[in-house]
Amino acid sequence: MSVIPEVLYRTFQQSPDILEGLSNGLYAIYGGVIRITKGNDKAGTIVAHLKFPGNERQTAEAIEKLKSSLSTLQGGIDTLQNSLGSLHTLQYANIALSGLNLAVSAAGFAIVCKKLDGIESILNTHTHKLDTLLSLVLDAHQKDSFKQTAKYNALITTARQFVEDNDHEQLKSLIRPFNEQYEFTRMILKNCASSANDESFFSSLPELSLLQERFMHLGICLSYIQQKIDKPRYAIETMQKMQNDWLEINETIVETLTASPKMIHTLTQHNAASIRSFLDYRKERISGIEYQTNLLKLVEKRPELNEVINDVSNDILILAA
Repeated sequence: MSVIPEVLYRTFQQSPDILEGLSNGLYAIYGGVIRITKGNDKAGTIVAHLKFPGNERQTAEAIEKLKSSLSTLQGGIDTLQNSLGSLHTLQYANIALSGLNLAVSAAGFAIVCKKLDGIESILNTHTHKLDTLLSLVLDAHQKDSFKQTAKYNALITTARQFVEDNDHEQLKSLIRPFNEQYEFTRMILKNCASSANDESFFSSLPELSLLQERFMHLGICLSYIQQKIDKPRYAIETMQKMQNDWLEINETIVETLTASPKMIHTLTQHNAASIRSFLDYRKERISGIEYQTNLLKLVEKRPELNEVINDVSNDILILAA
């Protein structure tokens, strides 16, 4: 991809200054951005943002190519290791999310909607287990509300149609129902997290894991819609809120478990592994979510980059900060 007159984006091959900075320790990659390293003038300042291909395979290939280039450079070993480690984390996040540009591209939105459809389909086959799960913390009225899957499925289908038709005006009407679905899912997870010392919690972890995945994708969908109706501030706030809410849910699980020494001593190896897997789900995806949040912040600051971010590229692009 050639450099445009305003030099808003380049590839690494077109950026010897960036590669040199990574080589001599002036720069390092941190979760999708390139920053000036500690000990240098203006340390912590963002030099550029990275935009990864939307295709999972292309992203993996581009990251491996860049890691190979960095490995051959002569320079600060520690700095290069940090950058390589960050790239490895982003590559893992990309595999987990099936594309790192979910919050800023129509293609990514379609991926998320498809995943939400699949999650709901599985949840509908777990009715008995969900009844047990919900009985821990929810009254009959809330339980009935959760079972209204038709409303939920209609919301996802309608949103996908409006996006495919570029009917951004109609998307505004979906903000409230998406918020309701997000908040309902968040409250279920948070309330169940406070019952983490109950045996029913462990038996319901498969269903909770699906709800956790639904929670994440609903947040991404809501952020995307906010962006498309030209509300970038709310799109960013949605992503940040999701990160904070998610952290609070996981912290509640850990605090609830550790508050009961008896529960810790009687915790089976299987249950311990299940809890670890549940908590690791966020850990494995948070780098990708932070990357997307940074892209949204960049688009808010530099609207002219919106087209570049949504464009298809096989290379990792370096975007002007």
